[in-house]
Amino acid sequence: MNLSTISLRHFRVFLAVVSSGSLATAARLLHITLSAVSKSIKELEQELGSQLLVRGRKGVQLTRAGEAFHKHAAQAMASFRMALEEGQVQPQAPQVLRVGALPTAAGYMLAPVIAQMRQRSPQIQVQVLAGVYDFLVGKLRTHELDLIVGRLIGRDMLGVVFEALYEEDLLLVVRSGHPLAARERLMLEDLRPYVLLVSPQGTLVRISVDNFLLSSGAEEGFTIQESLSETFSRVYVQDYDGVWFVQRGVVDLDLRLGIVKALPFSSTLLRAPIGLTTPTDRPLSEAAQVFAGLLREWCAPQVSR
Repeated sequence: MNLSTISLRHFRVFLAVVSSGSLATAARLLHITLSAVSKSIKELEQELGSQLLVRGRKGVQLTRAGEAFHKHAAQAMASFRMALEEGQVQPQAPQVLRVGALPTAAGYMLAPVIAQMRQRSPQIQVQVLAGVYDFLVGKLRTHELDLIVGRLIGRDMLGVVFEALYEEDLLLVVRSGHPLAARERLMLEDLRPYVLLVSPQGTLVRISVDNFLLSSGAEEGFTIQESLSETFSRVYVQDYDGVWFVQRGVVDLDLRLGIVKALPFSSTLLRAPIGLTTPTDRPLSEAAQVFAGLLREWCAPQVSR
């Protein structure tokens, strides 16, 4: 075995393949070609003289030799990154925390927590990147994010763990001047004349909505408009009297400004966990631990609501 021919590139590619579960996904995360990933794995296995991965229809599986190598490779990469960070950071350099924000958390949770963090830990600079789960979790796996804040998605949890902090309401909202806005009591039958804006089939929000309608015996006869666009949904609510099933965090500012109003519907089926998604292949940084502690403090009162 010639150790001089094994480089950090081989380590990065191998760890990305194991974390993502497939060569193709690793190629997308590393922004290289599939052939480059295959070449790196083949070179690594040749130099080690052992097969590390078994490729199958459901992805890749580690061999016994692969499991042993993965343990030490992950430790080696973590030590290498720590060495780089300690060698590059100047004594007075600020710490940087990179937070991924799902739409439900971008304003509702993050704004007050970051404001508090700026007061308590001004040496920590927080960078916020908003996006959909698949985009953010890819950034988390490649160490471009430290953690993700928002709703439990329930899919593609390889290499990450979710910590529930509280349950968020799913609301039915309309524009403030909607014919139903002034009603103190409503039944689902009252919604039939209006278009219901809901997430597409297969999403957790849609599952909650369908279960709610089914439990009320009114799952049929509604006009449904599927949408994952907050901009489209806001316009449709304001201009076409739509009724929007939406997470409270997404419309918190709209509610406070009086742009929309929540209709008087409530059900345990219209709730979902909100929390932190963190990586399992590395410990949280000091800055991330401080942020997580402040987030838990902010969420604690929400639990009792």
